Amino acid sequence: MTLLADIVGDVDSFAAEIWARRPEVFRYEAGPDLLVRAAAWEMVECGLLVAPYFSMLREVGGGATAQGITTTREVLGRALPAYADPDAVRAKYASGRVITLNQPEDWHVGIRGLLDALRADLRGWARSAVFLTPPGASASSEHTTDQHALHFQLDGESHWTPPSGPAIELVPGDVLYLPGGQDTGCEAGPDGSFHLTVTIEEPTGSELAGLMIAEFLDGPAATEIAGTHHFLTPAQKTAWLRTELGKALADLDPAALVDRAAVDPRCGGRT
Repeated sequence: MTLLADIVGDVDSFAAEIWARRPEVFRYEAGPDLLVRAAAWEMVECGLLVAPYFSMLREVGGGATAQGITTTREVLGRALPAYADPDAVRAKYASGRVITLNQPEDWHVGIRGLLDALRADLRGWARSAVFLTPPGASASSEHTTDQHALHFQLDGESHWTPPSGPAIELVPGDVLYLPGGQDTGCEAGPDGSFHLTVTIEEPTGSELAGLMIAEFLDGPAATEIAGTHHFLTPAQKTAWLRTELGKALADLDPAALVDRAAVDPRCGGRT
Protein backbone atom coordinates (compact mmCIF):
# COMPACT_ATOMS: atom_id res chain seq x y z
CA MET A 1 0.00 0.00 0.00
CA THR A 2 1.29 3.48 -0.88
CA LEU A 3 1.32 6.51 1.38
CA LEU A 4 -1.34 8.12 -0.81
CA ALA A 5 -3.58 5.10 -0.21
CA ASP A 6 -3.01 5.46 3.54
CA ILE A 7 -4.34 9.02 3.26
CA VAL A 8 -7.15 8.84 0.69
CA GLY A 9 -8.10 5.16 0.76
CA ASP A 10 -9.12 4.07 -2.74
CA VAL A 11 -6.54 5.74 -4.96
CA ASP A 12 -8.42 4.99 -8.19
CA SER A 13 -11.61 6.62 -6.87
CA PHE A 14 -9.59 9.58 -5.62
CA ALA A 15 -8.06 10.08 -9.07
CA ALA A 16 -11.33 9.64 -10.95
CA GLU A 17 -13.77 11.49 -8.70
CA ILE A 18 -11.87 13.98 -6.53
CA TRP A 19 -8.46 14.95 -7.93
CA ALA A 20 -8.70 18.33 -9.74
CA ARG A 21 -12.49 18.32 -9.17
CA ARG A 22 -13.57 19.12 -5.61
CA PRO A 23 -12.39 19.51 -1.99
CA GLU A 24 -12.50 16.44 0.22
CA VAL A 25 -11.52 15.62 3.81
CA PHE A 26 -9.69 12.40 4.72
CA ARG A 27 -8.41 10.87 7.95
CA TYR A 28 -4.71 10.19 8.36
CA GLU A 29 -4.09 9.18 11.96
CA ALA A 30 -0.30 9.36 11.55
CA GLY A 31 -0.50 13.02 10.50
CA PRO A 32 -0.17 14.59 13.96
CA ASP A 33 3.03 12.59 14.51
CA LEU A 34 4.75 14.32 11.59
CA LEU A 35 5.65 17.39 13.64
CA VAL A 36 4.40 18.61 17.02
CA ARG A 37 3.70 22.26 17.70
CA ALA A 38 6.30 22.48 20.48
CA ALA A 39 9.02 21.25 18.13
CA ALA A 40 8.11 23.92 15.57
CA TRP A 41 8.39 26.63 18.22
CA GLU A 42 11.69 25.13 19.34
CA MET A 43 13.02 25.56 15.81
CA VAL A 44 12.09 29.25 15.99
CA GLU A 45 13.43 29.79 19.49
CA CYS A 46 16.71 27.89 19.17
CA GLY A 47 17.79 30.58 16.70
CA LEU A 48 18.95 28.32 13.85
CA LEU A 49 16.34 29.23 11.24
CA VAL A 50 17.30 31.85 8.67
CA ALA A 51 14.86 33.73 6.42
CA PRO A 52 13.26 32.73 4.08
CA TYR A 53 12.87 29.46 6.03
CA PHE A 54 10.49 31.38 8.29
CA SER A 55 8.15 34.30 7.72
CA MET A 56 4.79 35.75 8.75
CA LEU A 57 1.76 36.42 6.61
CA ARG A 58 1.13 40.06 5.77
CA GLU A 59 -1.89 41.71 7.36
CA VAL A 60 -2.87 43.36 4.07
CA GLY A 61 -2.28 42.37 0.48
CA GLY A 62 -1.33 38.73 0.98
CA GLY A 63 2.09 37.20 0.72
CA ALA A 64 4.68 36.74 3.44
CA THR A 65 7.48 38.77 4.97
CA ALA A 66 10.23 38.39 7.55
CA GLN A 67 10.46 42.12 8.17
CA GLY A 68 10.62 42.90 11.87
CA ILE A 69 11.21 39.32 13.07
CA THR A 70 14.88 38.81 12.21
CA THR A 71 18.11 39.51 14.03
CA THR A 72 21.83 39.50 13.27
CA ARG A 73 23.99 36.94 15.03
CA GLU A 74 27.74 36.71 15.34
CA VAL A 75 28.99 33.34 14.14
CA LEU A 76 32.74 32.61 14.17
CA GLY A 77 33.45 36.32 14.30
CA ARG A 78 31.16 37.17 11.39
CA ALA A 79 27.91 39.11 11.60
CA LEU A 80 25.23 37.04 9.85
CA PRO A 81 21.79 38.59 9.26
CA ALA A 82 18.27 37.19 8.86
CA TYR A 83 18.22 34.76 11.80
CA ALA A 84 14.88 34.33 13.58
CA ASP A 85 14.40 36.70 16.51
CA PRO A 86 12.43 34.48 18.93
CA ASP A 87 11.05 37.34 21.03
CA ALA A 88 9.90 39.27 17.96
CA VAL A 89 8.28 36.18 16.42
CA ARG A 90 6.44 35.39 19.65
CA ALA A 91 5.26 39.00 19.94
CA LYS A 92 3.93 39.02 16.38
CA TYR A 93 2.15 35.71 16.98
CA ALA A 94 0.59 37.08 20.19
CA SER A 95 -0.66 40.09 18.23
CA GLY A 96 -2.48 37.80 15.79
CA ARG A 97 0.04 37.29 12.99
CA VAL A 98 0.36 33.89 11.29
CA ILE A 99 3.89 32.44 11.42
CA THR A 100 5.07 30.15 8.64
CA LEU A 101 7.97 27.73 8.50
CA ASN A 102 8.87 27.34 4.85
CA GLN A 103 10.29 24.22 3.20
CA PRO A 104 10.55 22.21 6.45
CA GLU A 105 11.39 19.20 4.29
CA ASP A 106 14.91 20.66 4.14
CA TRP A 107 15.44 20.09 7.86
CA HIS A 108 12.75 17.63 9.04
CA VAL A 109 13.27 14.02 8.02
CA GLY A 110 9.64 12.98 8.54
CA ILE A 111 8.25 15.73 6.32
CA ARG A 112 10.95 15.03 3.75
CA GLY A 113 9.84 11.39 3.67
CA LEU A 114 6.20 12.45 3.28
CA LEU A 115 7.04 14.67 0.31
CA ASP A 116 9.21 12.04 -1.34
CA ALA A 117 6.38 9.52 -1.10
CA LEU A 118 3.71 11.93 -2.36
CA ARG A 119 5.97 13.03 -5.20
CA ALA A 120 6.27 9.41 -6.31
CA ASP A 121 2.56 8.62 -5.84
CA LEU A 122 1.23 11.79 -7.51
CA ARG A 123 4.08 12.19 -10.01
CA GLY A 124 4.52 15.91 -9.46
CA TRP A 125 6.69 18.39 -7.62
CA ALA A 126 5.94 18.67 -3.92
CA ARG A 127 6.73 21.52 -1.53
CA SER A 128 5.55 22.25 1.98
CA ALA A 129 5.05 24.89 4.65
CA VAL A 130 3.99 24.78 8.30
CA PHE A 131 1.49 27.35 9.61
CA LEU A 132 1.32 28.48 13.23
CA THR A 133 -1.98 30.38 13.40
CA PRO A 134 -3.05 32.20 16.59
CA PRO A 135 -6.54 31.65 18.04
CA GLY A 136 -9.17 33.27 15.84
CA ALA A 137 -6.66 34.49 13.28
CA SER A 138 -7.25 34.00 9.57
CA ALA A 139 -5.02 32.89 6.77
CA SER A 140 -5.71 32.14 3.15
CA SER A 141 -4.72 29.19 1.01
CA GLU A 142 -3.93 30.47 -2.46
CA HIS A 143 -2.81 28.11 -5.20
CA THR A 144 -2.29 28.56 -8.90
CA THR A 145 -4.41 26.53 -11.29
CA ASP A 146 -1.52 24.04 -11.57
CA GLN A 147 -1.09 23.51 -7.83
CA HIS A 148 -3.05 21.04 -5.75
CA ALA A 149 -2.86 21.12 -1.96
CA LEU A 150 -3.09 18.70 0.95
CA HIS A 151 -3.58 20.41 4.32
CA PHE A 152 -2.61 18.19 7.26
CA GLN A 153 -4.16 19.33 10.55
CA LEU A 154 -1.44 18.51 13.09
CA ASP A 155 -2.81 20.25 16.18
CA GLY A 156 -5.66 22.58 17.13
CA GLU A 157 -8.64 23.19 14.89
CA SER A 158 -9.19 25.17 11.71
CA HIS A 159 -12.25 26.28 9.77
CA TRP A 160 -12.07 26.44 5.97
CA THR A 161 -14.40 28.15 3.51
CA PRO A 162 -14.09 26.73 -0.01
CA PRO A 163 -15.44 28.90 -2.85
CA SER A 164 -18.27 26.38 -3.29
CA GLY A 165 -19.83 23.89 -0.92
CA PRO A 166 -20.20 23.95 2.87
CA ALA A 167 -17.63 25.15 5.39
CA ILE A 168 -15.12 22.54 6.52
CA GLU A 169 -13.80 22.03 10.05
CA LEU A 170 -10.53 20.19 10.57
CA VAL A 171 -9.32 18.50 13.76
CA PRO A 172 -5.97 16.75 14.35
CA GLY A 173 -5.62 13.83 11.97
CA ASP A 174 -7.77 15.39 9.24
CA VAL A 175 -6.36 16.05 5.76
CA LEU A 176 -8.09 18.51 3.42
CA TYR A 177 -7.49 18.13 -0.30
CA LEU A 178 -8.03 21.26 -2.40
CA PRO A 179 -7.82 21.28 -6.21
CA GLY A 180 -5.68 23.85 -7.98
CA GLY A 181 -6.89 27.39 -8.36
CA GLN A 182 -9.06 27.54 -5.25
CA ASP A 183 -8.48 30.50 -2.90
CA THR A 184 -9.77 29.26 0.42
CA GLY A 185 -10.00 31.12 3.71
CA CYS A 186 -8.80 29.44 6.90
CA GLU A 187 -9.57 30.53 10.46
CA ALA A 188 -7.98 29.04 13.57
CA GLY A 189 -10.02 27.61 16.43
CA PRO A 190 -9.90 28.76 20.08
CA ASP A 191 -6.59 26.98 20.75
CA GLY A 192 -4.97 28.14 17.54
CA SER A 193 -4.17 26.00 14.55
CA PHE A 194 -1.04 24.13 13.56
CA HIS A 195 -1.13 22.64 10.09
CA LEU A 196 1.18 21.47 7.33
CA THR A 197 0.38 22.36 3.73
CA VAL A 198 1.83 20.27 0.91
CA THR A 199 1.42 21.63 -2.62
CA ILE A 200 1.74 19.33 -5.61
CA GLU A 201 2.33 20.63 -9.11
CA GLU A 202 2.21 18.38 -12.14
CA PRO A 203 4.68 19.03 -14.96
CA THR A 204 3.25 20.87 -17.95
CA GLY A 205 3.41 19.69 -21.54
CA SER A 206 6.06 22.24 -22.44
CA GLU A 207 8.18 21.17 -19.45
CA LEU A 208 7.92 17.52 -20.44
CA ALA A 209 8.91 18.41 -24.00
CA GLY A 210 11.81 20.49 -22.73
CA LEU A 211 13.08 17.66 -20.55
CA MET A 212 12.81 15.16 -23.39
CA ILE A 213 14.81 17.45 -25.70
CA ALA A 214 17.41 18.12 -22.99
CA GLU A 215 17.88 14.40 -22.44
CA PHE A 216 18.10 13.83 -26.19
CA LEU A 217 20.83 16.46 -26.52
CA ASP A 218 22.74 14.81 -23.66
CA GLY A 219 22.32 11.37 -25.26
CA PRO A 220 24.59 9.27 -27.50
CA ALA A 221 23.14 10.37 -30.86
CA ALA A 222 23.77 14.07 -30.23
CA THR A 223 27.16 13.34 -28.68
CA GLU A 224 28.23 11.32 -31.71
CA ILE A 225 27.40 14.06 -34.21
CA ALA A 226 28.77 16.91 -32.08
CA GLY A 227 32.18 16.83 -33.74
CA THR A 228 31.01 16.52 -37.33
CA HIS A 229 27.71 18.39 -37.65
CA HIS A 230 29.47 21.44 -39.11
CA PHE A 231 30.22 19.37 -42.23
CA LEU A 232 26.49 18.89 -42.86
CA THR A 233 24.21 21.20 -44.79
CA PRO A 234 21.15 22.64 -43.02
CA ALA A 235 18.97 20.17 -44.93
CA GLN A 236 21.14 17.25 -43.81
CA LYS A 237 21.04 18.45 -40.21
CA THR A 238 17.26 18.67 -40.38
CA ALA A 239 17.01 15.18 -41.84
CA TRP A 240 19.32 13.83 -39.11
CA LEU A 241 17.28 15.55 -36.40
CA ARG A 242 14.00 14.19 -37.78
CA THR A 243 15.37 10.66 -37.91
CA GLU A 244 17.07 10.62 -34.51
CA LEU A 245 14.25 12.42 -32.71
CA GLY A 246 11.82 9.96 -34.24
CA LYS A 247 13.85 7.08 -32.82
CA ALA A 248 13.98 8.74 -29.40
CA LEU A 249 10.23 9.34 -29.37
CA ALA A 250 9.53 5.76 -30.47
CA ASP A 251 11.59 4.46 -27.54
CA LEU A 252 10.20 6.97 -25.03
CA ASP A 253 8.45 5.65 -21.91
CA PRO A 254 5.89 8.41 -21.12
CA ALA A 255 5.36 7.35 -17.52
CA ALA A 256 9.10 7.29 -16.85
CA LEU A 257 9.49 10.75 -18.40
CA VAL A 258 6.82 12.13 -16.03
CA ASP A 259 8.57 10.49 -13.07
CA ARG A 260 11.89 12.08 -14.05
CA ALA A 261 10.26 15.47 -14.59
CA ALA A 262 8.92 15.41 -11.04
CA VAL A 263 12.45 15.72 -9.65
CA ASP A 264 14.45 17.25 -12.50
CA PRO A 265 15.57 20.85 -11.84
CA ARG A 266 15.66 21.56 -15.58
CA CYS A 267 11.86 21.72 -15.59
CA GLY A 268 11.21 23.03 -12.10
CA GLY A 269 11.41 19.88 -10.00
CA ARG A 270 13.19 19.72 -6.66
CA THR A 271 14.97 16.78 -5.10
